[in-house]
Amino acid sequence: MPVSDEPEQTPVSEQSRPLPLSEQPRWKDVSPVPQEDGPDPLVPIMYSDDYREAMDYFRAVSAAREHSDRVLDLTEMIVRMNPSHYTVWQYRFATLLALEKDLSVELELMNEFARDNLKSYQVWHHRLLLLQALSPEDPVGEIDFIHNSLLPDPKNYHTWAYLHWLYCHFSQLGRISQDRWDSELAWCNDLIDSDGRNNSAWGWRWFLCMARPGAKGNGNEEIKYALNQIHHIPHNASAWNYLRGAIRASGATRVPLLPALAAYMAGSAVAPKAGESEWPARTTPVDPLTPLPVPLALEFQADALVEGGRLGDAAAVYGQLGSSVDRMRSAYWEMRRDECVNA
Repeated sequence: MPVSDEPEQTPVSEQSRPLPLSEQPRWKDVSPVPQEDGPDPLVPIMYSDDYREAMDYFRAVSAAREHSDRVLDLTEMIVRMNPSHYTVWQYRFATLLALEKDLSVELELMNEFARDNLKSYQVWHHRLLLLQALSPEDPVGEIDFIHNSLLPDPKNYHTWAYLHWLYCHFSQLGRISQDRWDSELAWCNDLIDSDGRNNSAWGWRWFLCMARPGAKGNGNEEIKYALNQIHHIPHNASAWNYLRGAIRASGATRVPLLPALAAYMAGSAVAPKAGESEWPARTTPVDPLTPLPVPLALEFQADALVEGGRLGDAAAVYGQLGSSVDRMRSAYWEMRRDECVNA
């Protein structure tokens, strides 16, 4: 058999694997602390060898309260393997502060982590701590980053919660101008226009228009906005729920809105009264493919009838919802009907 003069090649997977911590000179002075699972663990977790070793060294340095560059390297190694390890994130932040590191560099690293781990609360909380410490005079760069982060997942709870904190925090510091509030509302409206069923965007609009610090809160304008969105997507529960909130906030009543919504009550047990309305009404016929009546519209009609004292008519509509239009919630509609009958 011919013998090659070429040296034996190391597999690529082994070439790229980092040297174990136990073999690195910088860690020779540390005695790793193994995880204590007891003598007979019921369901031991099958950690990878790399993760197990890294955590053993982390227990050692954290017990010694060491804050150093090698600790930063170690914590980064761990959170790359487990981005949700809140203890490691917290110790990393404490180390950054202890070493007086440039937190803007850490924020750049978090850009990568946030994009790759949108669902990790710990990643976003670490970013929050960084922004709190950096405290920029104008957070527009961070706002733009959040907007871009929502593009692949426009309903990600952690990103929305972080955006909410950012505006509340920096508005308290007087660093959110009226122009910034206005541009945020325009961005939010674009999100709703692109996906009318994005509850997170609807909740954000409510905060911007009705609940944020300094919001004037024009409930009538919000009613008009919700009505126009209903005309766009009649079966959109988000818009109907928003309409209810706007009515409550403004002190308006439901009855005057019925003519504007009559098109979606076609086939109701109580014929809706169409006609002139002070509120935005539909200007085109309902799409033939839209199932009618719309259950949300019938519920609104029945609630308006109760509000107007027409309990018998309201009972008929609730009964229709339970028997044919929304049978999934028949028990609930029967309860509402009984409330009218037995009032």
